[in-house]
Amino acid sequence: MSSIRCIRLFVVLFMFLAITCTKEPPYFLEDEPGKIVGVVKPKGVIAKIDLLQGILIQTTFTDSSGYFELDSVVAGVYNIEFSAKNYGRQTLSEVIVAPAQVTTLPDVNLKPVPEQIATFSPVNGADNFPLTASIQIEFATLMDHNSVENSFLLIPGVEGYFVWEIISGNSKLSFYPDDQYISNFSYTIMLTTDARTSYGDTLSFDFKSDFKTEGVKVSATIPENEATYVSPQSAIYIYFNSRMDRASVEQNFSITPVTIGNFRWFDSRRLCFQPGTFFASNTLYNVKVTENARDIYYSYLEDDKIFSFETEPLRITTNYPINGATFVSRSTPIIITFNTHVNQESVEKAFTLMPQVEGWNFQWSDVTRFQYSGTTKLQSNTYYAVTIDTTSSDAWGNLLPNNYGFIFRTGD
Repeated sequence: MSSIRCIRLFVVLFMFLAITCTKEPPYFLEDEPGKIVGVVKPKGVIAKIDLLQGILIQTTFTDSSGYFELDSVVAGVYNIEFSAKNYGRQTLSEVIVAPAQVTTLPDVNLKPVPEQIATFSPVNGADNFPLTASIQIEFATLMDHNSVENSFLLIPGVEGYFVWEIISGNSKLSFYPDDQYISNFSYTIMLTTDARTSYGDTLSFDFKSDFKTEGVKVSATIPENEATYVSPQSAIYIYFNSRMDRASVEQNFSITPVTIGNFRWFDSRRLCFQPGTFFASNTLYNVKVTENARDIYYSYLEDDKIFSFETEPLRITTNYPINGATFVSRSTPIIITFNTHVNQESVEKAFTLMPQVEGWNFQWSDVTRFQYSGTTKLQSNTYYAVTIDTTSSDAWGNLLPNNYGFIFRTGD
């Protein structure tokens, strides 16, 4: 066989092996990226669109018609921020992109703002604005404070005060209400062209933004929902986000098992329910404030507020003498304190002192505390053992879960 023929045969064999041994990687549909499309208005505004997922993923811009595309987007959940010069920012949160699918967004309408304003909060059309939050305007330059404050309008009017800061060399204004905004209510922010920069330039046009405040809510409770091992000597605290009509709240408050108690208000937003005695030990309590409770602006609680907590078991919180004490006075009383209201008869029957002492008896200072004492002195240099067994109970019949005991030694 000639050398040329051998070379040709080798090349053919090599190509055959390359073709038969090479395999394409497997193809999975979920690996194919998706696309996001949409329209930003008003028409003719060149808007910047940032795709975010904790960090900036990609950026694109609208065409002259307002249309945009975000291509090659890996499947996932994103935030998308829209901005344009002299227009306020808007953000779409939790936009879901599926593999190999086109996600079409609802039209985004940007609101024009003067070029001197960089950002503002709440944005136009904002909902559920917190009742005590500040209105914030960040400017793209230094501003004349007096002219801005005099041109700032909140409709309807709210008593409040201004705080100024310098951020990256530019002015930032915050307006804080003295008390709060009206709940579930619509407001309009205005900043007129009388507002001037530090250089004397005025706003190019009036700035206007509308927002709505949040409804009446319970902002916090103590104990928290599903709390456990709560002290039976605790009170219940309920904090609202608005100034409440106190009688309305009290009339719509309930607790089960039914517990007699008293209401105490720290102010119109903070309520304390103090049980008449103590809560039962080792018991699940359910607290409810119905949606018929209202604030002073006649806005009602958005939903029934229900929370529960469980108290700790019956236990002894302190004893005297302490366990292992020595050189204890022979005239000292034995003092025991429980964590809740106890059944005194059951506790006295469950109590033993060894060796026994003639003439000693029980004296209760309140429903949780007693001392065992008498006129006869304890023996000198003697170990005494105190035991309270599990037949002792609280006033609701809940038993001490374990025997309780301690020892001490007297002196001369």
